[in-house]
Amino acid sequence: MRRATAVGATWIALCTALAAGTVAAHIVMGTKSLHLRVVEADVIVRGRVVDPAAVFVSVDGRTRRQVIEIEVLETLKGNAGSERIRFAQDGHEVARYRGDQEALFFLDPIANSRELSALAVPGGPTHVSGQEHDEEFVLEGAKGALLLQATRDLAASEVATARNERVRLIQRATMDLLTSGDADLGGAALASLVLTPDAALVTREDLPRLEEVLIDRDLSVGFRAGLIAELERRGLVDGPERWLALLRNATPAQRPTAIRATAAHPSEPIVAFWLALLADPQTGTGVKTEVAIALGGSNDPRAVGALATALGSDEPRLRNAAIRGLGRVGSAEARQAIEHAARTHPDPATRKRALAETRTQDKR
Repeated sequence: MRRATAVGATWIALCTALAAGTVAAHIVMGTKSLHLRVVEADVIVRGRVVDPAAVFVSVDGRTRRQVIEIEVLETLKGNAGSERIRFAQDGHEVARYRGDQEALFFLDPIANSRELSALAVPGGPTHVSGQEHDEEFVLEGAKGALLLQATRDLAASEVATARNERVRLIQRATMDLLTSGDADLGGAALASLVLTPDAALVTREDLPRLEEVLIDRDLSVGFRAGLIAELERRGLVDGPERWLALLRNATPAQRPTAIRATAAHPSEPIVAFWLALLADPQTGTGVKTEVAIALGGSNDPRAVGALATALGSDEPRLRNAAIRGLGRVGSAEARQAIEHAARTHPDPATRKRALAETRTQDKR
């Protein structure tokens, strides 16, 4: 549990991006989970920015490097070595700070940096930021306080000698982030769950707190879907019931995303809900388009008839989605519906699209 693995890092990046939806002000998470960030950092400090644009100039004048100077307010991990630290940022499009801003800084000795070790000279920066690109952890308001406490817990778990205490600290940090009401912080905890699939970071006793998260419409569908998937994988919730609840609970604006999320979990009740949306004249074209595509992967016998009916829509987007859906079904009946549209549909563009789909299927 103490050493996170990088397996699934690509999925984590996508999951975190989906979970964040819109990046929350002043806290930007990178592709690593907060726990992994804590594990990897040599030094973690809570600091106040003294000079966000200090410049280090070497004695010979050949090297100039912008650095950041901070006052160390609290050391959460490692040894800061001084009450004031100058550190360099590695990479492009790095985080930008204001004077007097308070933040968490994840640092490593600059002498250990392959790219910046030449700056490890008297008067030069002593550390390099381990944060990725514009990743920042500014501590402002309730969100900042929660992030700080979670980081304290995770850092404390690194030095706890008793296994039960390590587990307790990591569990507390995970649950506090998941139930923060903020998809950005929640996404950081969700990443930790996926990276440690065998660690009991959430239990059945935590489900009452998580229930409020799963039905919170103010949180992105992507984050809630990711949490459902992880809880289902851990055997803590009934998947079909939760996916249907996510779909039903979605606002009109969230429904296309909810349909895409549930497309990988097409139980009979979910397909029935999709079919009702497709048949409802009040349903918008964007939602119907997502339904048509999702139905193609449902393996439900009702999909062909519904998609064939959608081919008669006045909306070109929906007709094209119906053809795509029928192509995904791949059955003889679906093929017949596509060929019929290619021969007889009154719209030339739809006939052309249907013919292209038949040729694509022939190549397969």
